[in-house]
Amino acid sequence: MTKVLGSKETFLEADHDTAMEFLNTVSDITGAEEYQRLKEFTHHRSTTRYQHCLNVAWYTFIWCKAAGLNYKSAARGAMLHDFYLYDSNDELFRGSGLVHNLHHPRVALENAKKLFAVDEVMEDCILYHMFPVGEGKPKTQEGYVVTVADKYCASLEWGSGKAAKIVPVLKDIRDYLKDELS
Repeated sequence: MTKVLGSKETFLEADHDTAMEFLNTVSDITGAEEYQRLKEFTHHRSTTRYQHCLNVAWYTFIWCKAAGLNYKSAARGAMLHDFYLYDSNDELFRGSGLVHNLHHPRVALENAKKLFAVDEVMEDCILYHMFPVGEGKPKTQEGYVVTVADKYCASLEWGSGKAAKIVPVLKDIRDYLKDELS
């Protein structure tokens, strides 16, 4: 797939050097046989988990590069942030979305470490991408970027571009944050 959700251009249409640098940064991950299995899982109702991770990694790469951050490790962490190989809609998780939200970052990190070298930035991006839900908040700026990119991409995927479907989710997040911060 060369198209990122929410983007008007494909990797082939993007600035050649930027697109090639991104693809070179994540190609060992996307090429791994076990990672390819993410294409089998529907994610956020409208895409695959593989495509979701690609979406998040691309925005993370662009935003971190523009901010002068460690964009390569951040993009790699974003590519691996949802690297779990089970269906979160299975009976084990049905009706308990919070359990899945708390559980999957650790599973993704364990899976990532089995196949790839994972540095501190990548670990932070994977482990804390669910903030404000989950074990804690990111410790790196790159981790915060992945968190924002994940929420941005998820809102596009869940809403399939229709803001009316996104508004209730955003209201829930706003209410949660208001309670947490007060």
